[in-house]
Amino acid sequence: MTAIIEFNDLELSLYRGEDRLYSAPGFAVVREGEVLFGEPALRVARMHPQQANQQYLKRMNGDPLLQPVRIAANHADLVYLHLKELAALTGDDVVLAVPGTVNGEQLGVLLGICQEVGIQVSGFVNAAVAAVTTTPVPERVLYLDVFLQHVQVSELSVRDEVRHERSFEVRDCGFSNLLDGWVNLIADRFVQETRFDPLHTADSEQQLYNQVYDWVRGPHHRNEVFIEIVHGDQRRTVEIPAADLELKAQQRVDRLLDVMPAEGTLVLSARAARLPGMSNRLRSAGRELCLLKADAVALGCAAHLPLLRSADGELKLVTRLPHSHGITPAVATQSDRTPTHLLCEHIARPLRETALADRIRATVNGVWLVAGAPASVNGEIVTTDRRLCLGDVVAMGGTSYTAIRLED
Repeated sequence: MTAIIEFNDLELSLYRGEDRLYSAPGFAVVREGEVLFGEPALRVARMHPQQANQQYLKRMNGDPLLQPVRIAANHADLVYLHLKELAALTGDDVVLAVPGTVNGEQLGVLLGICQEVGIQVSGFVNAAVAAVTTTPVPERVLYLDVFLQHVQVSELSVRDEVRHERSFEVRDCGFSNLLDGWVNLIADRFVQETRFDPLHTADSEQQLYNQVYDWVRGPHHRNEVFIEIVHGDQRRTVEIPAADLELKAQQRVDRLLDVMPAEGTLVLSARAARLPGMSNRLRSAGRELCLLKADAVALGCAAHLPLLRSADGELKLVTRLPHSHGITPAVATQSDRTPTHLLCEHIARPLRETALADRIRATVNGVWLVAGAPASVNGEIVTTDRRLCLGDVVAMGGTSYTAIRLED
C-alpha cells in the first residue's frame, strides 16, 4: 500500500491508509554517539542549546551544523537520519506532500536522501492542493499552514480542479516564534509574582518550555494556564489567563494580515487552527475561515493516488488535482445538510436562540461550534472549531443539544 509523507517541520507525518503511523516535530539534539529527534529532542533542547537543531528539514543542504559530530556533520545528514526512522513504516512506496515554496534543488536532495534510506518515492504533490481537493471552498482561497519558523500562505484557484498559483512565507510567525513569545510572557509573570526568573537556569527554562508546549498541543478549554517550576527545594507556580496568551499570539498573527491579500476565504490547516489566538484574530479581522481536518492532506492524496504515482518512473511535482466537492458560492451556505436548529429536551430552537448562540458561527462552509469553554461533540472534547452536521450531539454545561434541520 502506498504511504503518504506530509513534509512539514512542525509535524513530519506518515500515513498509510487512514492510519497516521508517525508524527514528530523536526527537532534534533545531536550528541556524540546519539541523535534525538522529535519530541524527545524538543523536551531537552533548552538544556543542550548548542546541540539543538530545528532548521534541517527546511534547509536540506550541506551547511555544517554548529557542533558537528561523526554521524551528523550537516543538515542533510540530519534529514537522512530522521527519515531513516520512517523507512521501516513506509511499505511499498511513498508519495511526498511538500510545501509550495520547495524548489527543484530541494526536491532533488530530498529524493536522493529517500533513496539512500530505502524509501521508494513514487510521486510528489503540493500539500496545499492535496488538502483542499476534498473540501467545499469558494473559487479562490488562501491556504495557511504553520511551520516551525514561518507560516506559509498558498494562493489556490478552485473550479473543477484545485490549482496552485503561488506560495510565500511569512517569517517570525511560526510555532517556535509563538512558543518563545508565550514563554517570555510567562517568565515575566514569574518574576513579577515570585521574584524568580525561570529563564535563569537551563533546567527551569526547559520545564517552562515543556509545559507551554503541552498547553499548546492540548485542549484549550481552560480559562487559566497553570505553570509550576521546581528549582532546588523550591516549588513556584503562576496562573496566567489564557486570554493573555492568545493576545500575545495575535501580535504575530497581525503580521499575516498585513501581507496577505485582503480578499479570499482562508483555509487553515489543523496545525494553524489549533494555535491559540490564530482563528479568533483572523475572524475579528473579518476574514472568512474554513478549518481542515488533521489528515486533510493524507485524505486528498489517497483520493487521487493514480494521478500522483509516476507510472514511468519520471517523477514530477503535481500542482493541480481534480476538486471532489465542486464550488461553494461565496454568498451561500453549503447544502441542505446544514443544521438550522438545536433540539434540547424535545424543543427545537433556532441556532441563535439557544444557550450556545455565542459559540455558534455560520459561514459559507457550514455551521461551526467555536472552541472555548468545555464542550464536546458526539462525546469528543472540542479543542478547535468544529463544523456541525445533522445529528451531532453537543454537550456543554450538563446540557445536550442535537443538531437538526427544519424545512419550510
